[in-house]
Amino acid sequence: MKRYFIEVSYVGDGFGGFQIQQNQQTIQGALEAAMATLYRATISLTGASRTDAGVHALQNFFHFDTAIQVTAKHIYNLNAILPNSIVVNGIYNVPSDAHSRFDAVKRSYIYKIHTQKSPFLEGRSWYYPFPVNINALQSAAQTLLLHKDFESFSKKNTTVNTFDCIITKAEWTQEGSLIQFNIDSNRFLRGMIRGLVGTMLQVGRGQINLDRFEEIIRLKNEQNVDFSTPAHGLYLSKIVYPDYFQKML
Repeated sequence: MKRYFIEVSYVGDGFGGFQIQQNQQTIQGALEAAMATLYRATISLTGASRTDAGVHALQNFFHFDTAIQVTAKHIYNLNAILPNSIVVNGIYNVPSDAHSRFDAVKRSYIYKIHTQKSPFLEGRSWYYPFPVNINALQSAAQTLLLHKDFESFSKKNTTVNTFDCIITKAEWTQEGSLIQFNIDSNRFLRGMIRGLVGTMLQVGRGQINLDRFEEIIRLKNEQNVDFSTPAHGLYLSKIVYPDYFQKML
């Protein structure tokens, strides 16, 4: 048996999330079905990072074990079977103890907002037709680097053992009517980024000040957080593995 990593990109529209669920079409389910068709065998996938329904990914990974000889041509074969909203970017032979989820050292997300209506951004960015202060947003983002306990920004139906996240980058950028939030961390909590974006936008609109934002972090109470931010503006953009392992990808 050999272990492989499979790298994918996808648009989250129409999927009930990343991980297999009963009575829901998911990214994992679609990929396992395509692999079953190609290899005429059942292959179970383990995902690197779960994304909620409607969330997109520029890069995500699964790992799987098989005795079947996997070749580069299978990338083309799988893409021919998969729906257009999912693409396989690569398949990599890795050490037998490599784990797509637990070996990841950093995950990066972006959240996209546009303030002028555009049919070309519909479903790929959040239309937010309100004036925001980008400097206030940036100050709120920098505050995140001073904290590690983000219990306030975790939805409660979760089974994590710790709410600690080591955020190494958090910044807002603006180009015309396009606004983007970029964040890197060793891990993220369920609903965390959408909660951060929604609550920071309250700072950007002057609805709360920076002191109140920091208080919300310290209170560890999700009732103070705005989780209403839609999924379609959120993208998992990159997963980083240790240097020795990265060379294989």
